[in-house]
Amino acid sequence: MALLAPLAEILGVAPGYGKLFPVPSPCPGRRLATPTWGRKVFSSMPGEGFVTFSVDDGHPSDLKTAQLLQKYGLKATFYIPARNAERKVMPESQVRDLSGSFEIGAHTLNHVRLTVLPRKQAWAELHDGKRWLEDLLGKQVDSFCYPGGKFDRDLVTMVEQAGFLGARTCTLNLTDIPKNPFLWGVSTHACFYRPVVQIRHALLEKNLAGAWNFVSVYGSATDWLQHFLTSLQHVSRQGGISHLFLHSWEIDERRDWARLETAFEAASNMKSLRRVTNGELFALSRGRL
Repeated sequence: MALLAPLAEILGVAPGYGKLFPVPSPCPGRRLATPTWGRKVFSSMPGEGFVTFSVDDGHPSDLKTAQLLQKYGLKATFYIPARNAERKVMPESQVRDLSGSFEIGAHTLNHVRLTVLPRKQAWAELHDGKRWLEDLLGKQVDSFCYPGGKFDRDLVTMVEQAGFLGARTCTLNLTDIPKNPFLWGVSTHACFYRPVVQIRHALLEKNLAGAWNFVSVYGSATDWLQHFLTSLQHVSRQGGISHLFLHSWEIDERRDWARLETAFEAASNMKSLRRVTNGELFALSRGRL
């Protein structure tokens, strides 16, 4: 932390960056229960390596990503909202078909940033988004992903209360199992970030481990494919989770399909890594598989 403090000043992060996430007041009229994760013992699964993928937003181009994943025998979780004002969402019939081969996770009802909503409305997005998917698929939905990666402590508790098993953030450069199962990070995002952006975001998110890993493990790599390939090698040696998350619409806009296939092929060739969905990973970490 002492090494990163001067960097925080250079990047314009306030000296108290370790306290950037205040605890918001509870939802009026709603008593938030004590999180159960604080009383659980999580397995570190020492030495074991995993590879998982997550695909956000439910854009129609997700079907192309699904085809590539199937080609290489990989598992993934698709986080899909019922609606999204920013871009198209695949029809319900396609979501149902996709669920036959992959895990479908919740991404709220309307793909809204929960941190800007009143608590009552945020709860409705969480609860109704889960119920919509479960009614559509006819099965339990265990996994959740925060839209835009935005969350706070109150929302983390609400996600647990909504009945999810775990939740994925957009916190980067992480390959370990979190103490809180509703704050899973990822190793790599299939998108370009300048090093200064990587470090700044890590500090703002209090992700000091991620900032350190970005430099010490990933060599400050800005190319997402190189970054992910490094993650695969690192996890194969040290254990942990190599987790690539992506937006298919982003891959399509950047004409990055060939490189995405390279990433999938490389993952399929890592025979020492166990292939899991996000939900399976959540369950394993809680001793349920």
